[in-house]
Amino acid sequence: MQLKRILSSLNPKHKVFILGSAVVDLVLSVNRLPKSGEDISAAFQGGKVGGCAFNVADVLTKLNLPCYTYFPVGEGMFSQIVKQEFIKRSLEVSQVCGCGDNGWNLSIVEPNGERTFITMSGLECRMQKQWFDKFCLSDFDYFYLSGYQAEGENGDVMLEILKRKRKDSFLVFDPGPRSEFIPAEKLHSFEELNCIYTINAKEACILSGKDYPDEAALELCKRTGNPAVITDGAKGAYLACNNQVSLIPGASVKVADTIGSGDAHTGGFISGLMCDLALEDAVKLANYTAAYVTAHQGAACAPTADQMLAFFTETL
Repeated sequence: MQLKRILSSLNPKHKVFILGSAVVDLVLSVNRLPKSGEDISAAFQGGKVGGCAFNVADVLTKLNLPCYTYFPVGEGMFSQIVKQEFIKRSLEVSQVCGCGDNGWNLSIVEPNGERTFITMSGLECRMQKQWFDKFCLSDFDYFYLSGYQAEGENGDVMLEILKRKRKDSFLVFDPGPRSEFIPAEKLHSFEELNCIYTINAKEACILSGKDYPDEAALELCKRTGNPAVITDGAKGAYLACNNQVSLIPGASVKVADTIGSGDAHTGGFISGLMCDLALEDAVKLANYTAAYVTAHQGAACAPTADQMLAFFTETL
């Protein structure tokens, strides 16, 4: 089984730094999204700590791959939930005083698993340069950043921070649904940081101006001079590299919801990169990881290697 071969090859060779957010996801399930002005009923599925960067780090942690992280924890109701989750997971609590609460998301899930978000940003979108002074960023080979931290004034701070990294280190960048809110000039600045794009098909087409995900993958690859990975649901993911693009097939699973699926894919891809896997194998690992999370409810539910192997041995 190719998954077993890939998982047995996970031996970290590069250092990873994940910077971004830990927020609280409040999940509602609905039969359909409401129309403007309409009142519908929903079922509350619970609250859980998530956030793009936290979800990505969850994958590496569950696969026993070391990574450095910075998720600021503020002061307030949601910060307390985040702090308690960090303590439960034995994660470092980077407490920041006087800068407000952590953010939260209202995640609305339809019967087909598709999710719609309403986001209330917190201090994770008000980063300060001095928070990163304790890190020697030139030590790291791969960095991760989400579009939620790349827009507005916070994006300017992130650019200043990431300019401290080595020029030969890579920025794995998932602008997500925020790319249309990030000016083209700023996106170009991120692309100049040795950027590797990882993003879903719909968002990639908007970002690239192309009609199809394979075309979008080639365009984003051309912009950065690095590989680009475009996810396309159960179909798998398009990998563009050296002016060529291929579809790496995904794994078919019963959808619970898609909260955190894209982040899990990015986490799986970074796991492969830091272990020097072939690009195709890194994307295959990402596809399996995302499929597992899609089959389970909520974010930050990445599997251990044994859990992933057992699940797909039974499923496939």
